[in-house]
Amino acid sequence: MSFSHPPDRISVGLIGCGRWGGLILTELVALGAPVTVCDPDADRRQWAVANGAVAVSERFDTLGQNDGLIVATPASTHWSLLEQIADLGKPIFIEKPLTTSYADAQAIEQLRLPPTFVMHIWRYHAGIRLLGKLARTGAVGEVLQLKTTRTNWTSPRLDTDSLWTLAPHDLTIAQEILGHIPKPKAAAAEWHGRQIRTMIAMLGDRPQLIFEISTRYVDKRREVRLHGTEGVAVLSSETADYVELWRGNDQTPPDAIQYERLYFDATPPLRLELAAFLDYLKGGPAPVSDLAEGIEVVRILEELRALAN
Repeated sequence: MSFSHPPDRISVGLIGCGRWGGLILTELVALGAPVTVCDPDADRRQWAVANGAVAVSERFDTLGQNDGLIVATPASTHWSLLEQIADLGKPIFIEKPLTTSYADAQAIEQLRLPPTFVMHIWRYHAGIRLLGKLARTGAVGEVLQLKTTRTNWTSPRLDTDSLWTLAPHDLTIAQEILGHIPKPKAAAAEWHGRQIRTMIAMLGDRPQLIFEISTRYVDKRREVRLHGTEGVAVLSSETADYVELWRGNDQTPPDAIQYERLYFDATPPLRLELAAFLDYLKGGPAPVSDLAEGIEVVRILEELRALAN
């Protein structure tokens, strides 16, 4: 893995050091970035120091000396938090989803924010980028359908439901592979009170996006399928280091299908997206998901929720 600029002198303020924030800290330390952690929980601050943070704090206003800020707090806190750190004037990398309502996303859009980017991690997955290349180069013919499956049991996220937790990944996978997020057409959901725990949604037409998300499956599934007129390409899981490609149209007999495995660099996408932010802070290209994309993802999620009502 190469960088336009070495990251070792770039300092980062990390806001939130829970389960996911802890993983972010570990990767930043591995990338050589000095990290100051801000978290209200004394135990998490102590953990951060033990795991490589150069400093810890309870207060946002101590983070202004850093080159950039990463926000890894619950999505329901993002609007108020961004209001508080906007005046620090440092580029911001914020975890997905940007927020949990379109009204809040529009309010964020009105803030006078420094450059702000959203951590849509699957756009950095090498397997997803390979599927995007196959789509663009015609390796499967005309792209007809993108189908994603994202299931597991429950979720550690307590501030929102499974739609907001899981579906941002599938929408941004479509953005990376198709170059756009298709328009929502239909959605069906499994409701538990006012909480969505499963959704099957259809978006667009030729190419069409179909996704299924659920936190009601005991077995964890992460599959991405790209169907075209001349073939099918599949990323079978988030940990696979290859894409399977079957060449053949809808009339090709099974014994005439051509099959190959296309291997890719399996560097963890979290490391790649954090490296991209560090590179940007040294003058490199911007991370792929800007604030506008984050707002659009929230808008589409709210539209899908309404379709499922």
